Amino acid sequence: MGLRLEWVAAAYAGRPQITMPYGLGDTTDLTGALAVLKLAGLPAVVESHDTIRLADGRRARFPSLTQQPRDEPAVAPELLLLAPRTVTTTQVALAEQTETVLLVDVDRRRAWVDGKQVLGVIERWKDAAPIYVTFAVARMLAVNGATFDRLVRAGLTAGQVDDALARLGKRVHRTDIGWESRKVGGLVDFAIACYPGPGGVRTQWTSDLPLPEQAERLIGAGCRISGRAISDRPGYPMIGKRDLPYRLAAFTEQEVDMTVLGFEPDTVGYAGTELIRPADPTIFLTAAAAGYRDRTDDFITASTLLRADFRDDDDTAALDDVRNLLQFAADTGYDLRHNLLN
Repeated sequence: MGLRLEWVAAAYAGRPQITMPYGLGDTTDLTGALAVLKLAGLPAVVESHDTIRLADGRRARFPSLTQQPRDEPAVAPELLLLAPRTVTTTQVALAEQTETVLLVDVDRRRAWVDGKQVLGVIERWKDAAPIYVTFAVARMLAVNGATFDRLVRAGLTAGQVDDALARLGKRVHRTDIGWESRKVGGLVDFAIACYPGPGGVRTQWTSDLPLPEQAERLIGAGCRISGRAISDRPGYPMIGKRDLPYRLAAFTEQEVDMTVLGFEPDTVGYAGTELIRPADPTIFLTAAAAGYRDRTDDFITASTLLRADFRDDDDTAALDDVRNLLQFAADTGYDLRHNLLN
């Protein structure tokens, strides 16, 4: 501290002094945000210490640690103003799904209001729905192939099937008996390794019940079991018999009251049951197409094993089991369709 500011140190030396928590008295610089809003056709003025007012009269309040400094009644804002130094994808998603959020990206000159982007380059990736449908079609074609009509009967629309086949491109081709992988078994690894994951919400639970009993209760509640836990299900020979896994993975389409089923929240995060409410709606469609009512299809099972947070040697071996047997089934199916029947 320079000599001219010795008085500052002297003032602080006489503790205790009246202070506020660190940063509470700092100002928030909205210069850049106001400039971007003007570019977006939304000129605004600063109305109070934490509120700006747009030209249409709507008020937008930004989160501030400073409380209303006077006893005047606060005017309820119509919008929540977010102008962080770094805009995250979560904040963009919030702005696109919430009409009352006004998001400003100063560095990249972007703005969102009323649930849509009004300024800047739109950099959202393609919607997830067509991608999920594409992988669903790949899973249904990988082993046995299928006709266009059969894919539609599985629960997809004709437009979805058309789009999925176009996205799969040279990975598939049309034969005299339907659509299938251009290379024998070529869709197996693609459908497992390139699947982007189910998305959605995952919660972790624990129970004193044995894993088979946990699985039965979850299946009774409409869930589909996935991962190595399906090796204990009747009629499933794909995964070699090994020690039961430490974790059970289950997918559900609807809300499940886990406490009623005998589960408690797992605060450890290492052992227990994972309940997944996926964003991918085709998981249940392809399970039904495979004839499974209690488990996910084999490709989702392999993907669950591949994406496990804690994958031990048995999980890795089980993943190899599923992949190898899917490849074998694809090879055998091709021979049956194109060689042995001719």
